[in-house]
Order: sequence, then structure tokens, then C-alpha cells
Amino acid sequence: MTRQPLETTLLVTGASGLLGGEVVAQAIRQPNPGFSILWGTWHSQPWTLPGCKSRALDVTDRSAVLRLVEQLQPDAIVHTAYLKDGPQAHAVTARGASHIAEAAAAVGARLVHVSSDVIFDGEHAPYDEAAPPAPVHPYGEAKAEAEAEVQRLAPSAAIVRTSLINRLDPPDRITAWIVDCLQRRLPITLFTDEIRSPVWVDDLATALLELALNDFVGVINVAGTQALSRYEMGQRLARHLELDASKITAGLSLGSGLARPRNCTLDVRLAQRLLHTPLRSYDEGLGG
Repeated sequence: MTRQPLETTLLVTGASGLLGGEVVAQAIRQPNPGFSILWGTWHSQPWTLPGCKSRALDVTDRSAVLRLVEQLQPDAIVHTAYLKDGPQAHAVTARGASHIAEAAAAVGARLVHVSSDVIFDGEHAPYDEAAPPAPVHPYGEAKAEAEAEVQRLAPSAAIVRTSLINRLDPPDRITAWIVDCLQRRLPITLFTDEIRSPVWVDDLATALLELALNDFVGVINVAGTQALSRYEMGQRLARHLELDASKITAGLSLGSGLARPRNCTLDVRLAQRLLHTPLRSYDEGLGG
């Protein structure tokens, strides 16, 4: 199942982001069989990492995407680039994925596309790989459209549905905000009625690299093994860091006026069966 050519080139889109950067960092450290030539793209934040060459890329520019992929001739592409909010969010997330899929197919590159659990309505959890998308907000709609475009243009791709991505050192953006507020003894409110399958970024990056080197085709859920709300995550994080958890107030998404899926728990049994990468729970990642 695993492909082991003598020299392989990996292209990671969104390498300046949390997940893309971790994929590149792990690829640099990865023993053989791995990738011998690494490229990472960035858009708004110039990015470099020793051991990886970088290029600026606007994934909404079809010609630029096709030209870069044709030039680099990657054996595999891990597509992590997206934009959650703003006027360009749909173009980056949906149209960008379409352009990457078209380019990957044109050069015969293995494509691993990163999707999200928010493509679901949150009313029929847990969701396995056969669950049909039913998004309830624009970002979920863009991610669902991206999946459809990848399946249409690069039918041999792996589509990875994942959840909230976490890191402790250095902390991801939300974790850093929670820790900063608690250290300054500022009150915060976290929702109790939104359930996700939080994943540690190093686990997810390892799985993406494993998929980039094998021939799995279709949708696969890669997320943590513990279903938790943001409130429960905040409480656990505070206890782990010995911070005052009483500053965290339980809130309800239902009364916020926001259209958000309630429970997006992912069934990860397929990934546990097929991948060597261990998928830790949130507690395990905290060292609990």
C-alpha cells in the first residue's frame, strides 16, 4: 500500500498555518521512506523553515496554482490552506481546493485534502465516513463544496475530515487566548452545547503524511477519540496548567444567535484500523 520511490517531492499548501507548518516540520524530521524535497506555500504571511523551500501562492488564482504545480511536479500535495471568515473565505476554501485538485490531477500527484467536521448539521452524531454533508453556516458550506470539487477533479484523493486542532507548546490561537485570560484572571465564557472531537496537531500532521505516502482513496475521519465541549476542554486545560478554572463560565451557543452545528463528533474507527498513527484523546494529549 505504501509507495516508496527513491526521491519524492511534497508540496504543502498553507505551510504558514498551524497545521501546514506542523506537516512540514514533521516531513523534515521524517525518516525514510519519506519525502526528500519539500515545498510549502504561504499567502499573506511570508514563511520559511530550514529544510523546506517556500513559495507565495494565492490558491484562488487558478493559473498560478496550475503553473506552480506544473513547475514543481510534486509526488504528493497536502492541502491545508483555507480561510474561515471574510469576503474571500469561500473563494479560498472552496475554489482554492478545486484549483489544487485540478492541478494535482494534471501532474498525477497524490492529493490529501483537509476537510472539517463542520460540514455537518450537528444533529446526527457520531458521523462516520458515509455521512452526507449538511452544513448550517457559510464556512461549512465552503468546506462541503471543497470536498465535492476534490472528489470530482481528483477522485483518487484522500479527504480527511478533522475537528478542532490543538497544540500546547507553542499554544494554538484559542488555547493561547484561554490561557492568557486565566493567567490574568479575566472571566471567559465557553459553550457547553457544542461537542467536537478535538485533535492534537502533531497526531493529525503525522496522519496526513502517512496518507500522503499510501494509496487510500476517499473520505477518512482523523480526529481525537474524546467528544468534548469547549467548556469541558477549557476546564481540563485549566486544571492541567494549574490555573483557576472558576473564571470559566458555561454558556450556550443556542442562545447566541449564531448558526452553528451542535454535535459534530466524528467516528474515527476507520482511521484507527487503517493508519499506524495513534489518535490521542484530549486528556491524553494533556498528559492526563
